[in-house]
Amino acid sequence: MPILLWIVDDALSNQRTVGSTVLQLPEFACEGFSDGEEAAVEFAHRTVHAPERLPRVILMDFYLGHMRGDEVTERIRAVHTPLTPIIIGYSSVASGSRQIVAAGGDLVLRKHTARDGTNPDLRTYLETLLKIA
Repeated sequence: MPILLWIVDDALSNQRTVGSTVLQLPEFACEGFSDGEEAAVEFAHRTVHAPERLPRVILMDFYLGHMRGDEVTERIRAVHTPLTPIIIGYSSVASGSRQIVAAGGDLVLRKHTARDGTNPDLRTYLETLLKIA
């Protein structure tokens, strides 16, 4: 079963970049959420009903419309799970990513898209994660 990564970002272009990056790594699968509330509710639901389908990695944008990424991070961290996901501040605004970390996130990763439609920094991080997992 592949390692599940969630991208929580209201910009579909950013979701596409992450999806294209993850497609290059068969050890991973990707699901996208445009709404922070939807992601938080789904995380809580899967904890009870489908823990095998919980994400191992969550890329969290800061500005998500009705909820901010730091609020979603706090809600996800409040759910007790058998395996705590890695939450990455993934905002184009550095202060937003830092607020996600302050709310319980683990690290910050640069959000950008290369000419080939992928994020090379994300790919490097995921390849490193595979080596230590």
